[in-house]
Amino acid sequence: MSDENLQNELNTQIQYRLTEKLAQSERFHRNLIQSLKEIIFECDTSGNFIFLNQAWEKTLGYPVKNVIGNSILDYVEPNDKELVADIFRQTTPSTQPSLEVRFLNSEKEIVWLEMSFRENYNHQFSGSLVNITDRKNTEILQQKLNEDLENRVQERTNELTQSNQELRLTLDRLQKTQLQLIQAEKMSSLGQLVAGIAHEINNPISFVHGNLNFIKDYSQELLDGIDLFEKCYPESHSKIIEWQKEVDFEFLKEDLPKTLESVSLGTRRVQEIVLSLKSFSRTDEQGFKKVDIHKGIDDTLLILQNRLRDHPDIKIIKDYNFKQNIECYPGQLNQVFMNILANAIDALESSSQVNKAKEITIETSLIKKDKWVSICISDNGDGVPSAMRTRIFDPFFTTKPIGKGTGMGMAISYQIITEKHGGSLGCFSQEMQGTKFIIKIPVSHK
Repeated sequence: MSDENLQNELNTQIQYRLTEKLAQSERFHRNLIQSLKEIIFECDTSGNFIFLNQAWEKTLGYPVKNVIGNSILDYVEPNDKELVADIFRQTTPSTQPSLEVRFLNSEKEIVWLEMSFRENYNHQFSGSLVNITDRKNTEILQQKLNEDLENRVQERTNELTQSNQELRLTLDRLQKTQLQLIQAEKMSSLGQLVAGIAHEINNPISFVHGNLNFIKDYSQELLDGIDLFEKCYPESHSKIIEWQKEVDFEFLKEDLPKTLESVSLGTRRVQEIVLSLKSFSRTDEQGFKKVDIHKGIDDTLLILQNRLRDHPDIKIIKDYNFKQNIECYPGQLNQVFMNILANAIDALESSSQVNKAKEITIETSLIKKDKWVSICISDNGDGVPSAMRTRIFDPFFTTKPIGKGTGMGMAISYQIITEKHGGSLGCFSQEMQGTKFIIKIPVSHK
């Protein structure tokens, strides 16, 4: 065999062995690719499958031979199709995107796959799909558990917040009830004391006042007898004339009736005060009573007369616009009048407006088709500072100096009007203009 033939034979054997080696290597790599758990795929420029390993069928349940030539988008969950299409359009040879995509298996169940791929030199796409369904389900479950936990924590927080609010409201009601009981006990004791004193004073003063009429009659008869004696015996004895001069008999005759009338006025005044005290305390009445609230206001002013007497510059203006009796708790309503009027006097006492006439105005009227009564008590003092107006009815709040006010008067008044009478008590004030309290209660509580 010539050298040339030998060389050809040698080249043929080498080429055969190389081809065999390449075929073996290709079979090895194909077997390797087919044995992988991850899906290996190749797509053309349109996203249609060119190659898939067996992991595709094991993962999604579709036979590979039925899938080749179909678009990858045919197996993507509808909500993720636009995302995958955009990624394919934007991918270049220099990029290697990776994203989590929901696929639908042959049973139409969602399978989460992590997709990584790149564009080849021939503008085809190759990459892998790794099943991350367990991990995603765990994440979703964990997220759901977290959300459930957060919801339960929020619900519990809301429950605790509501419980705290209810506890605060309960505590507030208990405090108000306690204050009401304390005040009721104080007013009951005070009412009993006042009623007792009034009764003790009323008996002797009634005796004095009743006998004054007899004394006036007897005195007048004695004076008439003396006049008759002087007419019958014009020439009096020198000792009688001397005595008349000594006692200033003419003045005595003239002044005695006046003195007796003054004493009578005083006893009548005491009787009026006693009646006002009994009316103000109302300790013998339970439940709603039909009364003339104007008399309650007047009785309260009479009790406050000693304070008003010290301030003759304070003028009381009364504008009563109805005569109908009102169904109420008289003693408690009188207490409200007392608190508001006493505060009005305090405001005018401390007013900085020296040259301004001091006035307390009391207006009453029927409103809401005569089914409610409005009682307006106002003063023209310095008013309440704006920062304090919202706290007027708070327990223990007072604008008075330490030791002069307890801060309970208006809180109790508000409770009496709103809770006991089903009405409203409002405070309206402007600095240097004065303060107005408006009480509104039903005429009847039937």
